[in-house]
Amino acid sequence: MVCFVFPLLWMLVVWGLLGRGIIEQVPVALVDNDNTSLSRQVSMAISSLRTIKPVSFNTQEEALTELRKGDVYGIISIPFGYTKETLSGRGSSVSVYLDENRYAVAGGLQGDITALVSALSTQKIAQSSLATGIGPAGAKRVTEVIHSDMYALGNMAMNFNAFLGSNLIPGLLMLGAIFCFTTSIIREDYRNQIKDWFDTAENSITAAVIGKLFPHFLLYSLIFVWYLALFAGQGGWAPSGSLFVWFVTGIMCLAAFAAASILICSIAPTWRFALVVTSGYAAPSLPFTGFSIPLDSMGQYVQIFAKFLPLTWYIEGQSLQWVMGANVRDMGEVFICLGLLIIVPAAIGLPLLKKKYNKKELGEKSPTSLIQIARKVRKL
Repeated sequence: MVCFVFPLLWMLVVWGLLGRGIIEQVPVALVDNDNTSLSRQVSMAISSLRTIKPVSFNTQEEALTELRKGDVYGIISIPFGYTKETLSGRGSSVSVYLDENRYAVAGGLQGDITALVSALSTQKIAQSSLATGIGPAGAKRVTEVIHSDMYALGNMAMNFNAFLGSNLIPGLLMLGAIFCFTTSIIREDYRNQIKDWFDTAENSITAAVIGKLFPHFLLYSLIFVWYLALFAGQGGWAPSGSLFVWFVTGIMCLAAFAAASILICSIAPTWRFALVVTSGYAAPSLPFTGFSIPLDSMGQYVQIFAKFLPLTWYIEGQSLQWVMGANVRDMGEVFICLGLLIIVPAAIGLPLLKKKYNKKELGEKSPTSLIQIARKVRKL
């Protein structure tokens, strides 16, 4: 029951925490030490940013006190003599102090402030160029020598709902699934009911394991459908490619985690150790998928380890469908790797699990026989 309820609660909590997914009206201290018409223009421009809610302070010390208390996320300081230095042509800088411990917020603020300052600088160059008499066309050529167009595929608004929801929520779902699969397999072990389990499956390890895992696999498949409805439906992040191929990728990832749980249970000496190994295998899955830190930036051995995690290939497959609109042929590597992560662990794990549990089944028989003998003695 816990393995079913908690993933749903985690997904709902994460979805609720993300809110609208966009950084808006973050309180930032604004200190205008110059108090001139030009510095007030800069302050007004900063106030127009969607991400910033400026809170005015008279001194840098007051603003720093609020930053240390955590009441503001940063400080924007316009220095003394800003207008004089700017109009003289020497230029002046607006100082920005950010709490980098709050990395995501600080990164968003830094990008917006940098873009604004760059725009103000370009505007000032254009005004100076016009004053020299080169005309509007000349000023335009001076200020537009280099420009860039940025397209954030799949997430133009830089929405955290899309960024985290597309990776964190399915990651929690998959991690909940592998714990459910492992617990399901080892249940008969810690209950000492392996013989009854095998007898029900007519001594077929394949039938026994499939019978155990299929109900949980089906339930988690339905939860994954619900995730797609939540993310691509209610959230509005519809895929550029095929929703069905996206679903198949998720189902294959679930199957790969099921195969991994079979292998873990087959090699773990005790059921407790199986849970420990499952935790060690599942816990680092999210950081190693490459959604937060690129895989190419990781160490060589870490990259190799990441390739053995089904979630790594699911995230890649999801990206190909949701963002890139890839066709099935482009998904070949993802399908092959997920297929291998299903077939190889299952092919190795099932025979080992049968051998291991056959030994435990023999160990269960003698206590049962003694109990039966004792009952017969009492009847006599």
